[in-house]
Amino acid sequence: MLLLEALKVKQVVLESIPTFLKWPIAVTCYWLQSTEAKAKLHHLQALLLGMLREPLHAIVNSPGTEDPQRGGAKMLYEELCQVKAPMRPGPRVDLDTAHVFCQWQSCLQMGLYLNQLLSTPLPEPNLTWLYNGSLVHRLCQQLPASSSVESLLSLCPEAKQLYEHLFNATKSYAPAELFLPKTKSKSKKKRQKKKVASLGTTADAKHWYDRSNRFGPLMPESLEEHVENSELE
Repeated sequence: MLLLEALKVKQVVLESIPTFLKWPIAVTCYWLQSTEAKAKLHHLQALLLGMLREPLHAIVNSPGTEDPQRGGAKMLYEELCQVKAPMRPGPRVDLDTAHVFCQWQSCLQMGLYLNQLLSTPLPEPNLTWLYNGSLVHRLCQQLPASSSVESLLSLCPEAKQLYEHLFNATKSYAPAELFLPKTKSKSKKKRQKKKVASLGTTADAKHWYDRSNRFGPLMPESLEEHVENSELE
Protein backbone atom coordinates (compact mmCIF):
# COMPACT_ATOMS: atom_id res chain seq x y z
CA MET A 1 0.00 0.00 0.00
CA LEU A 2 1.43 3.34 -1.10
CA LEU A 3 0.21 5.16 2.01
CA LEU A 4 2.02 2.78 4.34
CA GLU A 5 5.15 2.94 2.21
CA ALA A 6 5.14 6.72 2.57
CA LEU A 7 4.69 6.38 6.34
CA LYS A 8 7.44 3.70 6.48
CA VAL A 9 5.10 1.24 8.18
CA LYS A 10 4.70 -2.43 7.32
CA GLN A 11 1.18 -3.65 6.73
CA VAL A 12 1.71 -6.75 8.86
CA VAL A 13 2.07 -4.53 11.93
CA LEU A 14 -1.51 -3.34 11.55
CA GLU A 15 -3.13 -6.75 11.15
CA SER A 16 -4.28 -6.98 14.78
CA ILE A 17 -5.51 -3.36 14.84
CA PRO A 18 -9.23 -2.60 14.36
CA THR A 19 -9.98 -1.07 10.97
CA PHE A 20 -10.98 2.34 12.32
CA LEU A 21 -7.65 2.69 14.18
CA LYS A 22 -5.25 1.46 11.48
CA TRP A 23 -4.67 4.92 10.05
CA PRO A 24 -3.94 6.77 13.34
CA ILE A 25 -1.69 3.94 14.52
CA ALA A 26 0.22 4.04 11.22
CA VAL A 27 0.67 7.80 11.66
CA THR A 28 1.80 7.27 15.26
CA CYS A 29 4.40 4.75 14.07
CA TYR A 30 5.67 7.33 11.58
CA TRP A 31 5.76 10.00 14.30
CA LEU A 32 7.82 7.76 16.60
CA GLN A 33 10.40 7.26 13.84
CA SER A 34 10.89 10.99 13.43
CA THR A 35 14.11 12.38 14.85
CA GLU A 36 12.20 15.54 15.75
CA ALA A 37 9.88 13.70 18.10
CA LYS A 38 11.24 13.67 21.65
CA ALA A 39 8.44 11.48 22.91
CA LYS A 40 8.61 9.62 26.19
CA LEU A 41 6.81 6.47 27.21
CA HIS A 42 4.01 8.27 29.06
CA HIS A 43 3.32 10.41 25.97
CA LEU A 44 2.71 7.29 23.88
CA GLN A 45 0.67 5.67 26.64
CA ALA A 46 -1.54 8.75 26.99
CA LEU A 47 -2.23 8.86 23.25
CA LEU A 48 -3.15 5.18 23.11
CA LEU A 49 -5.39 5.42 26.18
CA GLY A 50 -7.17 8.33 24.52
CA MET A 51 -7.85 6.17 21.47
CA LEU A 52 -9.77 3.73 23.68
CA ARG A 53 -12.58 6.18 24.37
CA GLU A 54 -14.57 5.45 21.22
CA PRO A 55 -14.54 1.63 21.53
CA LEU A 56 -15.35 1.96 25.24
CA HIS A 57 -18.26 4.25 24.43
CA ALA A 58 -19.49 1.72 21.87
CA ILE A 59 -19.37 -1.12 24.43
CA VAL A 60 -21.17 0.92 27.08
CA ASN A 61 -23.95 1.95 24.69
CA SER A 62 -24.36 -1.35 22.87
CA PRO A 63 -27.86 -2.87 23.14
CA GLY A 64 -28.36 -6.00 25.19
CA THR A 65 -28.46 -7.17 28.74
CA GLU A 66 -26.02 -6.02 31.38
CA ASP A 67 -22.86 -8.09 31.63
CA PRO A 68 -19.59 -7.80 33.60
CA GLN A 69 -17.72 -6.71 30.47
CA ARG A 70 -19.98 -3.72 29.97
CA GLY A 71 -19.71 -2.82 33.63
CA GLY A 72 -15.92 -2.77 33.45
CA ALA A 73 -16.00 -0.73 30.24
CA LYS A 74 -18.33 1.78 31.87
CA MET A 75 -16.04 2.14 34.89
CA LEU A 76 -12.99 2.70 32.69
CA TYR A 77 -14.84 5.14 30.44
CA GLU A 78 -16.01 7.13 33.45
CA GLU A 79 -12.49 7.10 34.84
CA LEU A 80 -11.15 8.63 31.62
CA CYS A 81 -13.96 11.19 31.60
CA GLN A 82 -13.07 12.15 35.15
CA VAL A 83 -9.43 12.65 34.18
CA LYS A 84 -10.55 14.85 31.29
CA ALA A 85 -12.86 16.98 33.45
CA PRO A 86 -11.65 20.57 34.01
CA MET A 87 -9.95 21.32 37.32
CA ARG A 88 -9.90 24.54 39.33
CA PRO A 89 -7.23 25.72 39.48
CA GLY A 90 -5.92 23.83 36.49
CA PRO A 91 -2.37 22.43 36.55
CA ARG A 92 0.32 24.17 34.55
CA VAL A 93 0.81 22.86 31.03
CA ASP A 94 4.14 21.15 30.50
CA LEU A 95 5.67 22.85 27.46
CA ASP A 96 7.73 19.83 26.42
CA THR A 97 4.62 17.66 26.47
CA ALA A 98 2.66 20.27 24.52
CA HIS A 99 5.42 20.37 21.90
CA VAL A 100 5.44 16.57 21.58
CA PHE A 101 1.67 16.43 21.06
CA CYS A 102 1.80 19.30 18.57
CA GLN A 103 4.26 17.26 16.52
CA TRP A 104 1.93 14.26 16.66
CA GLN A 105 -1.04 16.38 15.55
CA SER A 106 1.02 17.80 12.69
CA CYS A 107 1.86 14.27 11.53
CA LEU A 108 -1.80 13.35 11.85
CA GLN A 109 -2.86 16.31 9.70
CA MET A 110 -0.32 15.54 6.98
CA GLY A 111 -1.29 11.87 7.14
CA LEU A 112 -4.92 12.86 6.69
CA TYR A 113 -4.12 14.88 3.57
CA LEU A 114 -2.03 12.05 2.15
CA ASN A 115 -4.73 9.48 2.87
CA GLN A 116 -7.33 11.62 1.09
CA LEU A 117 -4.97 12.28 -1.81
CA LEU A 118 -4.59 8.53 -2.30
CA SER A 119 -8.39 8.03 -2.31
CA THR A 120 -8.59 6.96 1.35
CA PRO A 121 -6.99 3.51 1.35
CA LEU A 122 -7.46 3.48 5.14
CA PRO A 123 -10.73 4.61 6.75
CA GLU A 124 -10.53 7.78 8.80
CA PRO A 125 -11.85 7.70 12.37
CA ASN A 126 -13.87 10.37 14.10
CA LEU A 127 -11.16 12.85 15.07
CA THR A 128 -13.16 14.18 18.03
CA TRP A 129 -12.95 10.71 19.61
CA LEU A 130 -9.38 10.11 18.54
CA TYR A 131 -7.69 12.91 20.48
CA ASN A 132 -8.59 15.10 23.42
CA GLY A 133 -5.98 17.57 24.61
CA SER A 134 -7.19 17.85 28.20
CA LEU A 135 -7.26 14.07 28.57
CA VAL A 136 -3.79 13.32 27.20
CA HIS A 137 -2.14 16.18 29.09
CA ARG A 138 -3.65 15.12 32.40
CA LEU A 139 -2.81 11.49 31.74
CA CYS A 140 0.80 12.55 31.19
CA GLN A 141 0.77 14.24 34.59
CA GLN A 142 -0.69 11.18 36.31
CA LEU A 143 0.99 8.26 34.54
CA PRO A 144 4.58 8.84 35.77
CA ALA A 145 3.31 8.93 39.36
CA SER A 146 1.00 5.91 39.05
CA SER A 147 2.05 2.29 39.26
CA SER A 148 1.22 1.30 35.69
CA VAL A 149 -1.27 1.56 32.86
CA GLU A 150 -2.20 -2.07 33.50
CA SER A 151 -3.76 -1.18 36.84
CA LEU A 152 -6.08 1.26 35.09
CA LEU A 153 -6.93 -1.15 32.27
CA SER A 154 -7.65 -4.00 34.68
CA LEU A 155 -11.16 -2.58 34.92
CA CYS A 156 -11.92 -3.76 31.37
CA PRO A 157 -10.14 -6.83 29.92
CA GLU A 158 -11.36 -6.07 26.40
CA ALA A 159 -9.91 -2.56 26.51
CA LYS A 160 -6.69 -3.95 27.95
CA GLN A 161 -6.36 -6.37 25.04
CA LEU A 162 -6.99 -3.61 22.50
CA TYR A 163 -4.45 -1.37 24.22
CA GLU A 164 -1.85 -4.15 24.08
CA HIS A 165 -2.42 -4.53 20.33
CA LEU A 166 -2.00 -0.78 19.83
CA PHE A 167 1.07 -0.63 22.03
CA ASN A 168 2.78 -3.62 20.42
CA ALA A 169 2.21 -2.17 16.95
CA THR A 170 3.78 1.17 17.85
CA LYS A 171 6.50 -0.34 20.05
CA SER A 172 8.29 -1.84 17.06
CA TYR A 173 8.82 1.66 15.63
CA ALA A 174 9.70 3.46 18.85
CA PRO A 175 13.34 4.27 19.66
CA ALA A 176 14.96 1.98 22.21
CA GLU A 177 15.56 4.82 24.69
CA LEU A 178 11.80 5.21 25.06
CA PHE A 179 11.75 2.10 27.23
CA LEU A 180 14.91 2.71 29.24
CA PRO A 181 14.56 3.34 32.99
CA LYS A 182 14.57 6.97 34.04
CA THR A 183 17.95 8.47 34.85
CA LYS A 184 19.20 11.95 35.55
CA SER A 185 19.68 13.91 32.39
CA LYS A 186 23.21 14.78 31.33
CA SER A 187 22.47 18.49 31.47
CA LYS A 188 21.30 18.17 35.07
CA LYS A 189 24.41 16.22 36.00
CA LYS A 190 26.57 18.88 34.35
CA ARG A 191 24.80 21.64 36.28
CA GLN A 192 25.32 19.79 39.56
CA LYS A 193 28.98 19.14 38.76
CA LYS A 194 29.49 22.76 37.80
CA LYS A 195 27.83 23.90 41.02
CA VAL A 196 30.07 21.69 43.15
CA ALA A 197 33.15 22.92 41.29
CA SER A 198 32.02 26.50 41.76
CA LEU A 199 31.58 26.00 45.49
CA GLY A 200 35.04 24.51 45.73
CA THR A 201 36.57 27.40 43.83
CA THR A 202 34.81 29.94 46.03
CA ALA A 203 36.02 28.24 49.20
CA ASP A 204 39.60 28.09 47.90
CA ALA A 205 39.48 31.74 46.89
CA LYS A 206 38.19 32.76 50.32
CA HIS A 207 40.95 30.77 52.01
CA TRP A 208 43.58 32.42 49.81
CA TYR A 209 42.04 35.83 50.47
CA ASP A 210 42.16 35.35 54.24
CA ARG A 211 45.86 34.47 54.15
CA SER A 212 47.08 37.09 51.69
CA ASN A 213 45.00 40.14 52.57
CA ARG A 214 47.43 42.62 54.17
CA PHE A 215 44.56 44.88 55.16
CA GLY A 216 42.73 42.17 57.08
CA PRO A 217 43.42 43.83 60.47
CA LEU A 218 41.65 46.97 59.22
CA MET A 219 38.38 45.14 58.57
CA PRO A 220 35.53 46.20 60.92
CA GLU A 221 35.47 42.84 62.71
CA SER A 222 39.22 42.97 63.33
CA LEU A 223 39.06 46.57 64.57
CA GLU A 224 36.38 45.64 67.10
CA GLU A 225 38.50 42.76 68.37
CA HIS A 226 41.51 45.08 68.58
CA VAL A 227 39.57 47.65 70.67
CA GLU A 228 38.27 44.96 73.01
CA ASN A 229 41.76 43.59 73.54
CA SER A 230 43.12 47.09 74.25
CA GLU A 231 40.44 47.74 76.86
CA LEU A 232 41.24 44.48 78.60
CA GLU A 233 44.89 45.38 78.74
